[in-house]
Amino acid sequence: MKFPTAVGAAALLALPVTAAPQPVSRRTISTSVLDEIDLFAQFSAAAYCSANLNTTGTALACDVGNCPLVEASDTTILYNFDDTNSFGDTTGYIAVDTTHKLIILSFRGSSDLSNWIADIDFPLTDASDICSGCKFHEGFWDAWETVASNITAQIESALSTYPGYTLVSTGHSLGAALAAIAATVFRVSGYTVELYNYGQPRIGNLALADFITTEDMGSNYRVTHTDDPVPKLPPELLGFAHFSPEYWITSGNNVTVTDYNVTEVIGVNSAAGNDGTTNSSVSAHLFYTIYISACS
Repeated sequence: MKFPTAVGAAALLALPVTAAPQPVSRRTISTSVLDEIDLFAQFSAAAYCSANLNTTGTALACDVGNCPLVEASDTTILYNFDDTNSFGDTTGYIAVDTTHKLIILSFRGSSDLSNWIADIDFPLTDASDICSGCKFHEGFWDAWETVASNITAQIESALSTYPGYTLVSTGHSLGAALAAIAATVFRVSGYTVELYNYGQPRIGNLALADFITTEDMGSNYRVTHTDDPVPKLPPELLGFAHFSPEYWITSGNNVTVTDYNVTEVIGVNSAAGNDGTTNSSVSAHLFYTIYISACS
């Protein structure tokens, strides 16, 4: 089943969802965690900028000025990818940051947000090779598989060239879903991956959410913003679930985010953060410490 229009997605959001009670803990984050959330939001933003997707060997840059922390770092683009598939396109880059000793895998969000939201409803597909009982969103999984082989080879090469560097997977919106899948696959293969994603939709079932939550090959920073509608999709009533923790930004658009504006929400499928909001604002999806998709 697919939504015929974005209105269909909104209608599903309005349906009541009954979920089993989950243990929930909410706490304010540290300034250092906020600094990392801000930095990787900017690496995610850079995936929307066409100059970073058409060349290698150059530094990352954002012509709209929304990634100053990235531009202040010593970065080099190692590889970029753009593959059209049944779910749209899988686009992004791999870069090295010698200032912070990072290898960055960054996925771009959809270039057509409204149509992408309308078409987000795909069935779940088996992922038992990842974990017992696990299932992925079929569209996200297929989109990842179109680039998985090349990305894996490039990541392995980068890790060999830059030993001791930290591998980070990041992205916004559709890119966040692909970043989460990539991190999960690499972790299962024995790599430690730090995951920072922004406005991520649900990517699989409860078994997968539980598995990602308990993985010990890197930390998860699933960032949401106020009443962004995308993290509420696809809905739980279709069998989808979110992994924990969630880092919920509670301040509005175009407001400097402080550590007091971000709450860490613990609990698989918790409604104590974004999912507990009653409204849905597409503009909230576009602002994650910066206007994250401004280059598009």
